[in-house]
Amino acid sequence: MSRFLLEPCNNTLSHIAKCLALREVLEARGHEVFLAVSQARAGFLQRLGQNDYFVLPDIQEADARPAPTFAWFRPERVEFCVRAELNLLNKLKPDAVLGVFRFTGPLSAQLAGVPYDSLICGSMTPACPDVLGFAEGEAGAEEQAAALHFFRKTCAQRMRPAFSALGLEAVDDAWRLLAGRRTLLWDFPEFQPLPAAPGYHHVGPPRWSGWPRREADNDALDRLEDPIAYVAFGTGQAPPRLLRHLVEALWRLGYAVALALGGQATATDLPVSPARLAVFEFLAVEQALARAALVVCHGGQLLVFEAMRQRIPVFVLPLQPEQAQNGICVERMGCGRRLLRGMVFNGQADAIEIAFLARPVDEIAQEIAAILADQNTAACLERASEQIGRYRGTATLAELLETTP
Repeated sequence: MSRFLLEPCNNTLSHIAKCLALREVLEARGHEVFLAVSQARAGFLQRLGQNDYFVLPDIQEADARPAPTFAWFRPERVEFCVRAELNLLNKLKPDAVLGVFRFTGPLSAQLAGVPYDSLICGSMTPACPDVLGFAEGEAGAEEQAAALHFFRKTCAQRMRPAFSALGLEAVDDAWRLLAGRRTLLWDFPEFQPLPAAPGYHHVGPPRWSGWPRREADNDALDRLEDPIAYVAFGTGQAPPRLLRHLVEALWRLGYAVALALGGQATATDLPVSPARLAVFEFLAVEQALARAALVVCHGGQLLVFEAMRQRIPVFVLPLQPEQAQNGICVERMGCGRRLLRGMVFNGQADAIEIAFLARPVDEIAQEIAAILADQNTAACLERASEQIGRYRGTATLAELLETTP
């Protein structure tokens, strides 16, 4: 039996969900598994009846944003989080640590002398050569590449005092902290191709179905008339006007909409229409996709992969660069389309909302209809489903953790 510590970044509940799926498998195999989350996420675990966890500070708590910002990498914040992790490691003495998109995890593990593996998507690794969110030759790619390069280098530079105080060698690229002894990828190479890199392993998409459910949700979903579009933007917050614009486009095509808010108390300002619109706090993927004819999402990979697994076309409206990259990958595989393309993510808070609202509803509807009418779409989804089916996700991840490199 081994002892494992799982440390997700708390910017999205999907990172915690991956840890919950893995903990279940590892414990079933006889291992002792510890989970550490931020104080802000503890309530989510308690709601699920998951009371066995530790609380750790997270650099993400600097501003609670869903995507990395300069504030995350303030040296005093980084040092504080690393020392808190180190204290927990010294207390628990695990055989290995798995960090999920956690920048500070490899630093505390190095100080404690504990092996550290990273679970991440391919596009957020130093090995990825792509300009996130841009197809080859697409206008704006150079500007986006420069912005991302500046961000990664500046964040690394900002952390230098923390590295010095901790007695660690500094990095020149913040993304280097997202790699580990082994860098375990929850996507697959047909989706996000990467150059060969030592220590990288594709495990495939983890699957987890423990999202909170309410009995009333079944009734609300049953009242929707077919065909149904499942709309979800993860556990981040989508602007209400953006949601209304999207719903209008789907209604033009004759779709009823099942809208999952991911736990966010977003005021959608949408008309009441039980047969055409149902709004949920959470809606389990398997429950939603059993009825859905198409998916519109921000590009979160767990939902994208499950839709592709079930041969359902995916339309991506990204809220950050990594999600836009997932939209590129969906298009490349012929399984759907981005509803907002060539977007330079420059830190302007309402840029996505403004850009999407500038697109006429009829134009958006026509774009979706064209993909649905394309005879190649079904064949591409069939091929993608077969490719995803080759991976065992959480089981492979557990087996790798049990194996010493």
